[in-house]
Formats: sequence, structure tokens, C-alpha cells
Amino acid sequence: MSHRVKCLYCGEQFDRDIEPTKQISARRYAHMKCWENHVANMSQEERDIEAFYDYTKKLFGEDYNYILTKKLAERYVKENNYTYSGMLKTLKWYYEKEGNSLDKSNGSIGIIPYVYKQALNYYYALYQAQLVNQEKDISNFTISKEKVVEIESPRVYVRPPHMWLEEEDNE
Repeated sequence: MSHRVKCLYCGEQFDRDIEPTKQISARRYAHMKCWENHVANMSQEERDIEAFYDYTKKLFGEDYNYILTKKLAERYVKENNYTYSGMLKTLKWYYEKEGNSLDKSNGSIGIIPYVYKQALNYYYALYQAQLVNQEKDISNFTISKEKVVEIESPRVYVRPPHMWLEEEDNE
């Protein structure tokens, strides 16, 4: 059976079962070469936007609310001066690194303004660690021998015997 589709980028019709294709969305297709050319000509911001929406779609799965996600993302970019790459890294940090649950997410990205600064600090600390360690030569790195430290057990305080026997004899 033939599945004729129209390329999203060049407009040419082709059979998706015969030619190599890239599925853009549920009902949109493109030639593989047209898609590769499109990706090569994209700006960094466009790549960040595409990566952000791809990740959120994969993250939330069936619960994904695209309209709310897009609305919130545009508002965060406009009002808070967040970047799409920053929001993507925030979500990765919050859900993957910190291991938080998606239960209260409502299929969208409403958590971002509350944890953006913490994620920024986390990635900034990683960046600083890379700067400090990039000039270190680890080829000559040796592990020092372990030191064995013996700690004596604390002495138990022995209470002197009670002199109750002498008191009984006096009575």
C-alpha cells in the first residue's frame, strides 16, 4: 500500500514507505535530506527550542499538555528572561538529577520558576569545577597509600564498690 505524503520543507510529494523520511509530527513528514538541511541551517535558539519541546514531550508522555507548556515557556522567556536551554537544563536537573516525581506536574512546566535558580547554581558549580580541573594533568595521578589509624576503645568507668556492708555491721 502506498503512503503518499508531502515534504514539509520542499513541498514535493513522495511515498514515505519507499524513500527515507523523518516524521516531524503525527501527520507531517519530510525527506531525510530536507530535514538534515533544515537542521543544519537552524540557529542555536531554534535548536534549543526544538530540544526543549522534544524533551518535554518525552518527559511527560501521555500527560503532556503542549498548549500550557508553550504558553508558560513563552511567558518565562518574556517576563523572567529565561532561555529555552536554561529551562531544559532546569527540567533535567529537577527530574533526573534530583529524582522528583511528575505526579504534581499536571503535564507541564510550572515548576521552572521555583527551581530555576537552584539549577543555575548547580550548573554554575559544575562549570567552575571544569575550569579548575581542565588544566590538571591526571596521567601522573597516583592514589596515596591508605593510612591505618588504630583507635583504642574508651576506658569504661568502673564505679567503686558501695560500702553498704560496713554500714550493716555497725548497726
